[in-house]
Amino acid sequence: MPKEKELYRDTLERIRTRADQLFPDKLVYSQKEAAQIVGVSPMTISRKGLKNMITAEQIARVFA
Repeated sequence: MPKEKELYRDTLERIRTRADQLFPDKLVYSQKEAAQIVGVSPMTISRKGLKNMITAEQIARVFA
């Protein structure tokens, strides 16, 4: 079983907090919304391999 990245939990907490502020009624995000949560361009989200239906956990895994 792969080991979780050291900063994963902290990153996930920050992403969830920001996502709840911006999109309080959503659990799954588009590329544009995910980019807004993290503060990068949608192209960066795409380059990281994240497509539509992106969760906070997926964002945290990529950016931790």
